[in-house]
Amino acid sequence: MTQVADAKEAALSRSIVSTQVLLVYGVALLQGLTVVAYPASGTVLRTQYGLTNADYGSLFIPQTLFTIAGSLAGGALASRLGLKPLLVLAVVASALSALALGSILVLPAGAVMPALLTGTAFMGFGFGLAAAPINTYPGVLFPARAATALVALHTVLGCGFAIGPILVGVLVSSEAWGAFPIVLLAIGVLLAFWAFRESLPTATSSQAGGTGSASISMTWLGPLALIAVLYAFAEGTFSNWAAIFLYEARAVPEATAALAISGFWAGLTVGRLLAAWLVSFVKPELVWLALPALMVVVFLLLPSVSGPASGIAMFTFAGLSASAFFPLTVAIASNCYPAKTALVASLLTAALMVGVGAGSFALGALRGSLPFDTLYRVSALYPVSAGVLGLITLFGVRRAVRKRGGTHAS
Repeated sequence: MTQVADAKEAALSRSIVSTQVLLVYGVALLQGLTVVAYPASGTVLRTQYGLTNADYGSLFIPQTLFTIAGSLAGGALASRLGLKPLLVLAVVASALSALALGSILVLPAGAVMPALLTGTAFMGFGFGLAAAPINTYPGVLFPARAATALVALHTVLGCGFAIGPILVGVLVSSEAWGAFPIVLLAIGVLLAFWAFRESLPTATSSQAGGTGSASISMTWLGPLALIAVLYAFAEGTFSNWAAIFLYEARAVPEATAALAISGFWAGLTVGRLLAAWLVSFVKPELVWLALPALMVVVFLLLPSVSGPASGIAMFTFAGLSASAFFPLTVAIASNCYPAKTALVASLLTAALMVGVGAGSFALGALRGSLPFDTLYRVSALYPVSAGVLGLITLFGVRRAVRKRGGTHAS
């Protein structure tokens, strides 16, 4: 009888964990869909709602500011409130972002921009709040395979990035774009209710961003955050302007141009899976430093794009080149500061979105005076700078660890 009871208890435990995993990874998928919703809808917003280059670029300003606010709030509150309330609030914010995007279907022309700015603000705040729980829960749910679980979560996040533009492209072709924010809102409401009702595990104080001692001083967190910003400049230049580049500069139809965004996120997702396999026998630092070099190659080759096939292929290659750089940055930073995992993840997410927003806005401002070809060539400086600073940071971290007499594995 005892063995039967133990078996039932074990089966129940596995069922509970499976439900928790589905929820956490489902939230990651929603975050991906929400973040990509506005850039995937870029051509619709410009052609049907009259947004200029500057208008479109300005959408990412509130996203940037509120991602910073959400990330800082999440990092500070993770150890006080716990991770579950942050997860619930993040999903609610994502649902409100979808509601704002969908509201332009019925709003007068003068209210479109305020609604869109409000929507990207909610999107940024939700993404920032989600950084602590979705980067911490994988290690809590799979303590023996924390790194693999984290890469898997970022892969699911990437799936959201890839699926969103495909859905938008199909709906645009069917003249039913308005269904996209409505479906996104429905998913958000469902996940918010689920997250509120679900019993999630409690992270340790260190995992939740406690005040335990870090393995080295916080000196190198600044350079790591700057690396995330530089990477985000590159990622935002790739993803947020891909469809507009092909549509305006290469005369590719709207629905086809949107596929380039899906190609980018699909390449990023596949690249993360490949990186997860590669780092099992190659030092993660080597993969981390190799990816900026690939991004440089992509930036220099983008001006040679001539049509839809080469455009989609090149942006897919861009996704592969960018793929694991940010997750590996989080992993390396977490190894440097193991007692502040949630806080570090939140701060790096804030840095990431600062770069995405600022880079997209800068490109929008420069677009009127410089052609895309020139902008892409100049943008190669982003990954060059990230790679150089990454190399300097790795040497600095190793030297700091040696001075403390410890060991460091990244």
